[in-house]
Amino acid sequence: MTLNDLLNHISDLTKMNIALLRILLAACILLIGFILRRVFAKYIINILLRLTQKTKTDMIEILIHGFEQPVRTLISGFSIWLALSIFTVPPAIRTFLNLCLRLFFVIIIYWFLYRASDSIIHLLERTLNKTDKKSSPSLISLFSKLLKFFIILMEIFTIINILGFGDDISGIIAGFGLGGLAISLAAKDAAANFLGSITIMIDKTYSVGEWIATEKVEGTVEEIGFRSTKIRTFSDSLVSIPNSIMSNEPVTNWSKMGKRRVNITFQIPMDTPHEKIEMMLEKIRAMLQENEDINQDMIVVNLQGFKNATLEVLMYFFTKTTTWVSYLKVTEAITLKVLHIFEELQIPITLPAQRMIIEKSRENIIKSSAKA
Repeated sequence: MTLNDLLNHISDLTKMNIALLRILLAACILLIGFILRRVFAKYIINILLRLTQKTKTDMIEILIHGFEQPVRTLISGFSIWLALSIFTVPPAIRTFLNLCLRLFFVIIIYWFLYRASDSIIHLLERTLNKTDKKSSPSLISLFSKLLKFFIILMEIFTIINILGFGDDISGIIAGFGLGGLAISLAAKDAAANFLGSITIMIDKTYSVGEWIATEKVEGTVEEIGFRSTKIRTFSDSLVSIPNSIMSNEPVTNWSKMGKRRVNITFQIPMDTPHEKIEMMLEKIRAMLQENEDINQDMIVVNLQGFKNATLEVLMYFFTKTTTWVSYLKVTEAITLKVLHIFEELQIPITLPAQRMIIEKSRENIIKSSAKA
């Protein structure tokens, strides 16, 4: 018994207009689809998420969140198609509805694969982190974008095949090849930037959030894209530099410092007694050696020599912290302690003095005497 026969039989029994019966049946299908969509979202997903809490990995949870929205859309779309199928329509419209259903299923499947790619990337990242080679966030981001691009490309070719252009797919690919050749010749800079981004991520020259400096810009890396690297400078401006340039010029990565250098020089009077100088140097060395914020691998406190009629003292050491604000706090505390040592020993800190001697020539002196 077909659907039309069933509807005619119900219409005969209930004395109801068959058109109205079709509308009521379509409305019931839409209502059932709406209820299933709500039940799936509210109960089934929650049950699955509770089950995943017993597992040690969160990859399954990512998969569940990945297919939640596609399945809800699938229930709604299939309900609409089924409701429309209740009505009697011309064969051409029926064929069109069937084609739309096929396309709808394809889009849902690739949509799920697109969202599930995050789970694949998460698994890859965890696998790499278990080995000696730690994963680079920038490289993981690049691989994620390439995987999603491949999924979208496959979806496009699948849709082309469903629409009936499958026999001409080789011609389309050949056309893409010729077009790609023309584009590659016209966009060689874009290709260079893309290869530069891969080089940066593989070499781990820098990552997002690190403080770097080049010959022209210094700041924090905000984004590493296919084309350029975006750097937030300390004046809060955003600078975009092509990756082809960043991969070929020297880049200083300050975030990879294990310690930070402090180089301080100051002058004391030439007539300072050597006993006070020795006591001053010993007190400063002891103060630095007792400081927990100072790296103890290298501490230099020495009388460096003479400079502009003064004695020059050198302080050279490293702080354990590399962040700028913490570094400033440590150097400030050290400077105040050094000033206290100078006050305790009554040694003044002087500015470099320069003595200028102006001599008059003998001829100018005779002329000045004659005028007098």
